[in-house]
Amino acid sequence: MGFQPQQNVDLAELTTFKIGGQAAFYTVVTSADELPEIFAWLKQNSLPHLVLSGGSNTIFGDGIFRGLVIKISIMGFAVLSESEKSAVITVGSGEDWDAIVAKTIDLKLGGIEALSGIPGMCGAAPVQNIGAYGQEIKDTTLSVEVFDTDNSVVTSLTNAECEFEFRNSTFKATQKDRYIITAITLKLSKLPPSIPQYKDAINYFKEKNISTPTLPQIRKAILEIRRNKFMDPAVMPNAGSFFKNPIVAELVAKKIIAQNPDVKVYPEDTKIIPLEGGNYKIAAGWLIQNLGLKGLELEKVRVDPNHALVLENKGGATQKDLKQLVSKIQDLVTKKYGITLEAEPVIVEF
Repeated sequence: MGFQPQQNVDLAELTTFKIGGQAAFYTVVTSADELPEIFAWLKQNSLPHLVLSGGSNTIFGDGIFRGLVIKISIMGFAVLSESEKSAVITVGSGEDWDAIVAKTIDLKLGGIEALSGIPGMCGAAPVQNIGAYGQEIKDTTLSVEVFDTDNSVVTSLTNAECEFEFRNSTFKATQKDRYIITAITLKLSKLPPSIPQYKDAINYFKEKNISTPTLPQIRKAILEIRRNKFMDPAVMPNAGSFFKNPIVAELVAKKIIAQNPDVKVYPEDTKIIPLEGGNYKIAAGWLIQNLGLKGLELEKVRVDPNHALVLENKGGATQKDLKQLVSKIQDLVTKKYGITLEAEPVIVEF
């Protein structure tokens, strides 16, 4: 009978923010081999498509998407090669990210331990170049297997071809919507790990008098730090950190630092030594918090009372509700600091 998608599927429950209308058509993909037939069907019916992974980084529109939503659930894990100092693994894009981090630590492989606790699936990790506590997925990525929708073939992109930047990649920028990630290949280390050079992590191990932590100890620390910062989406729907930490020019940064000596920057020594190119990375959470916006509520949405970077759905919120809150925060930050905050999640309008 050929490809037969589901029809009129509610989208809100497929995301951690619990916002969204309906998809006219919906399907779950468990193998890259299914994709050519699906895209032949899309072409035959002249319909658009949207790709969904774990739903932790997507905010759907409030209406009906008159196309096909494709949920990627391609599983798999394998160690491709090993040496004395490293190992190369490949992971299906539908695997749970944090479960894979835990698995690599069980195998005594380092390189993504500071990315513990980040929600979502492995296929979403390269899209926004996920990062935390000094590690980014670009640091360990060798290649990304993709389905090229332009040519209807499965191929592979190198690290360079992914065009990784801060919370960005070719999958969000120059080749947006062209590729569907089916697997990722990472090179991980067997060498002893070091303490992530971020204040929270440094203080954690200082308090416990641990100078050379193991991978499990680092994972435990990161999970505890995140647990104290981020509201569980199962309790209060959210998408984690909502805004990117802005990278600003030296003149802008030094003006803010001069007027606000307690401003938080990343890494912390960049108050003195800037990033490459003379730019500075300012903590978006600090900008919002310093404006007194923690706990700010607009009907069905709010800023988390304990973490200024987390926006939450109090129940029954729409994308319109969320965008009003986002715009208010952006306007106030721009007015005060001359900086425009960018959202990390993908906001899909329809």
